[in-house]
Amino acid sequence: MTCTFGIDIVRRAHGNVKYALFIIYKEQEIEKIVSKAKLFRLIRQYRPSIISIDNISELFSSKEELIQFLKYIPPATRLVQIAGKQSLHYLSRRYGLKIDIKNPMDEARASAYLASFGVGEEVSVFVDKTKITVSRNRSVGKGGWRQNKYRRKIHDAVRTVYREIKELLDDIGMDYTEELHPGYGGLSKGVLLINSPKIDIPVNSFKTRDVQVKVDAVEKDRVEYIPLSRTTVHTITGIDPGTTTAVAVLDLSGNLLGVRSKKNWKFSEVVDYILSHGQPVVIATDKSNTPELVSKLRASFNAVLYTPKEDMSIDKKRSLVSDFKFLNDHERDATASAIEAYNSYKNKLLNVEKRIPAGMDIDAIKTCVIRGISLKEALSDKKIETYREKKVVIDRISREELIKKDKLIKELEEETNILKKEILELKDEIEKLKGKLVSLSREEHEKIRKDSYIKNLESEAFELKKELKKRDKSIEELNERIQVLKKMKMLEFLGWKSIKILKKFTRDEIDRLEKEVGIGKGDIIYIADSSGAGKSNANHLCDKGIRAVITAGEMSHLSLAIFEEKGVPVINPEELEIEVSDDIAVINSEKFEEVFEDRIAQIEKRKVENVEKLVLDYKKRRKDVTEL
Repeated sequence: MTCTFGIDIVRRAHGNVKYALFIIYKEQEIEKIVSKAKLFRLIRQYRPSIISIDNISELFSSKEELIQFLKYIPPATRLVQIAGKQSLHYLSRRYGLKIDIKNPMDEARASAYLASFGVGEEVSVFVDKTKITVSRNRSVGKGGWRQNKYRRKIHDAVRTVYREIKELLDDIGMDYTEELHPGYGGLSKGVLLINSPKIDIPVNSFKTRDVQVKVDAVEKDRVEYIPLSRTTVHTITGIDPGTTTAVAVLDLSGNLLGVRSKKNWKFSEVVDYILSHGQPVVIATDKSNTPELVSKLRASFNAVLYTPKEDMSIDKKRSLVSDFKFLNDHERDATASAIEAYNSYKNKLLNVEKRIPAGMDIDAIKTCVIRGISLKEALSDKKIETYREKKVVIDRISREELIKKDKLIKELEEETNILKKEILELKDEIEKLKGKLVSLSREEHEKIRKDSYIKNLESEAFELKKELKKRDKSIEELNERIQVLKKMKMLEFLGWKSIKILKKFTRDEIDRLEKEVGIGKGDIIYIADSSGAGKSNANHLCDKGIRAVITAGEMSHLSLAIFEEKGVPVINPEELEIEVSDDIAVINSEKFEEVFEDRIAQIEKRKVENVEKLVLDYKKRRKDVTEL
């Protein structure tokens, strides 16, 4: 279940800060006024997927303060800045949220909901690298023989812990570089720089009596802002062409975003200025006969053209722009054109605002209406969902799982592209070598053959072909795996369910799965090889609260008895619709529930039969005793 925090400062006085906190959790809305300490306790309690704020400058006075905050929150929690390029008030209105900008709790609520709609930018200060530093926890000081013995003991402890961490990283196949500082009798310090984010590292910071281990994410040179989703600002643009060209840009609520004029303004520069404010939906002019520049701009943007029925009078232009000041008449005329175009659509746009519920991009719907699409068709074409509908999808397929699978697919595709590039280079090299052989004269060819040069070239070509076949096979296997992963991802969107895989039914394999993924209440476990299973392993899984076990292999009677006693069905995969890859598996939820209910009923039936058998045996023994 996803959780989103929205935060805004209530007051800051004498070093004490109070925050307005708005929480969206399990379709509940929670409002609190909290201190900084209470805020961090709630973050640890709820472990939100997103913490959203209006602007990071309001909460953090420096980059160092921001970094300390991000180090303190859970690694999987993202900090999102809502109002980067547009104000919070504008974005709230665009997505149908009503707020009082003077009320911090309203701003916190708007931040939380806008982040849940995919609005805002993730604040990123760490690269996908982690630094592990293993060093002494105590000073060795100066001294003689006894001090040397003490120094050797500490340095040996540092070396032992360093080697254990390094072996752990090697076991899970992580890529890293190391830096060693030898000390008397061992290591004084060891540093591992790992090419993986901190969330993937199986080691946390800790201290012992002699050794301290620090695990830190590597910081970026500057703060980066990564958009949660691509949103486009749609505009109405007025143009006044001529020796001095003027451009005025309005948003779809009629607000003036910018106006500029320039002599001998190049067409490409005009386009760049318009796009710097957004994507124009309407290109407007104050002339009834469309000027060439206006027609050219309309065609370039595929926008709707607005022209008045007759040329606009100067009095009307002045009336339309009476609230603004301009450098010249060209800017006035361009702005009047844009405002007149907006007024022609104003009633329709206001009607859209009234009829669209919160959570939808009102500007996107307004754009469709301006282009002549009905409101009903616009909603259908855009397939816009309310926040509540989106949340159902998020609950069914966790964002972390999708990101993990998307990342794996992307890595495989990148590796495939690299291999294809290498193959092309190898083919080019082969063709060059063949060309060299053809270009050689017979006399030179015989001479080179005597020197065994040709033999070396042929041998090299053979090795290249061999390598080419090997790469082709690798690409084929990678493509097959990509197709399997894409199929599984599609099945998850269609209602299939992810399950966890045990490659072998051993305690080591169970411990591995617990460490990497976790085993919890309600989990479904697929066991690829159930041979050699013991009673203790079955008990351990049942104690974790698993729901069912899927296996095709032979399982020991002791294990089967434990599972049945604890009410955990053991199901053959042939009875289900299941797709299994190396370490990912999905099942058809509906089919599984049918088989699961049937097995539970069978288990309950056998329990009743066993009880009845015990009762009959008891009655029989009583009868025999009575007759004696």
